[in-house]
Amino acid sequence: MSIKAEYRDGVYAPLQEVEETTSGEVYQVFSESELKRLAADLPWLKASERSFEFWENEEDAVYDSL
Repeated sequence: MSIKAEYRDGVYAPLQEVEETTSGEVYQVFSESELKRLAADLPWLKASERSFEFWENEEDAVYDSL
């Protein structure tokens, strides 16, 4: 889920109606600059996936659910 929020009086207030949320669950709000930085990192993360292909085998499958 992604929403826009405004910081007012010490509280982050959603700028739109928020649906399908769970009471008591913690949600994280990112600023526009943080989202841009995360988006810039994504291609590097995608490129590094190949470095870990050696772990995709039956012997190590037991660790996939940890």
